[in-house]
Amino acid sequence: MRRLCATLLLVASSVYLYPQSSMGVSGLLNSPSAVMSKDGTVKIGGNFLNTNMTPDTWDYNTFNFFLNITFLPFLEVAITNTAFDLYDEGKFTNVDRAICLKFRLLKERKYLPSVVIGSNDVLTSNTSNLFDPGRGNKYFGTHYLAISKHIDISGNKIGVHAAYNMLSSTKQTINFPLSGGISFSPNFYKGLNLIAEYDTRNFNLGGNILIFKYLYLQLFVQDLKYLSFGAQAQFSIL
Repeated sequence: MRRLCATLLLVASSVYLYPQSSMGVSGLLNSPSAVMSKDGTVKIGGNFLNTNMTPDTWDYNTFNFFLNITFLPFLEVAITNTAFDLYDEGKFTNVDRAICLKFRLLKERKYLPSVVIGSNDVLTSNTSNLFDPGRGNKYFGTHYLAISKHIDISGNKIGVHAAYNMLSSTKQTINFPLSGGISFSPNFYKGLNLIAEYDTRNFNLGGNILIFKYLYLQLFVQDLKYLSFGAQAQFSIL
């Protein structure tokens, strides 16, 4: 067991973990950040979402699965499918499809933070007006502006993140437009990232961990009470 743990630590020791959000977009646990994956990165994964993670019209636990591609240095695109029960049959009968976009405006430098703008669930299924917030689905519709800055202290990486969030759908709610948090990646295991955040509605605690070089696992407690978790495979096509 000790040899296995040591092997895992060595495999991950040269890689900083970029956390995945509950929507399959790089970020904190459930709050946007300005962190983005490297150009050519592909992520495939999914999350278990407790009922408190879903819009108010959903009253059951569910799950999502996603494909995320960073095919330009400044652009990240994710397609996320969230399972839901259309007819109260006690089983999942369909999925809600969401397209999420993230654009980098400024790359992080020594004295400057990174800055991005993004939008979750960009389009609606209402073909007469694709951007109408009151029609179609857009269960997760939000726009945001996010900034992030990392500080290295003796090899320990501390990240400070903040975002301003705006609703783009009548099916989503927020209590306060500002969100953000702190991330911490220890020097002894850079594949581990611990996170504390406020996501516009709740305070959340959790983290991400890299195992077997390409597999990321995430677990967090929403509002310090409700458990959600996810996993993703990540690789580069360049």
